[in-house]
This record gives sequence, C-alpha cells and structure tokens, in this order.
Amino acid sequence: MAFILGLAFHLTAQSTLMTIHMNDGTERNYYMSEDDRVYFEGNDILVVEIAVNAKAERYNLADIRKITCSETEGVSEEADASVFLSPNPVHDKVMLHNLSGIQPVSIYALDDRMVKSVEVTADQFIDISDLPVGLYLVKTERQTLKMIKL
Repeated sequence: MAFILGLAFHLTAQSTLMTIHMNDGTERNYYMSEDDRVYFEGNDILVVEIAVNAKAERYNLADIRKITCSETEGVSEEADASVFLSPNPVHDKVMLHNLSGIQPVSIYALDDRMVKSVEVTADQFIDISDLPVGLYLVKTERQTLKMIKL
C-alpha cells in the first residue's frame, strides 16, 4: 500500500518561488499559487503539481540537495525577512537564524494542528526527529516559515 501525504501551500502572498536544488547542481523553479500542491508519494518521491500546467513533476528525494521557497508578490510588511531556518528540507534538527532574544516557536501540520511548541534563541537547534515526513509551518512571533521534513 502506497503512503500518500497530500500537502498544499496556503500562502499569504500571491505567489511563492519554490526552487528545487538537485545534487547534480541543476535547479528547477516553480512559481506556486494557492491552487498548486506539493506532496510526498511514499517515502522517496516528491510530487509538484502546478494547476496552470495541469501536470505533475516527480523527483526522487535522494536526488534533491535542498528546496528553498521565497515569496514573490504581496509580502507582508510585518514579516521579518532576516529570520530563516536551515537546513530545509530537514531530517532531524532545524535551526532558526536571526531571532532576537528568546522566542516561542510553534510547528504546525498543514491541518492547522500544533505538533510542537518550544522556546528558542537564534542558532539553537530544534529536535524534530519525532515528526513524520511532511510539510510544516513554523511560526515565530512575527513570521511563518515553511519547512519540509524528509
């Protein structure tokens, strides 16, 4: 039985540029809207469905070095663009960079269920080894970041 986890981007911006950085040095760019989906098929395939093109691209996770996302339109003025997380995608531990002081951080599954809540400082690892593979939203006091757990 194949395990399929459906993941959809719910964006505050009108478009997000998602770049898949491959191990061979090439990159694949996708402009994602609210109608597009990214999900895992089993434990080793990443599927990108772009509604405009009505096609799905499939990538072996072993061929992917990292995935980055950046908002391209309608960025909220409240967002602190200097805060970022790494690595992304992540396996066991993730770190938030450029936080000021100690801040509460909550990690949400895409069904809006909080799966972890911690207080961290900048450059402190958060252990997420207990979370299943999937796409998560990492919320700080001023920003929401997307995180992919492999």
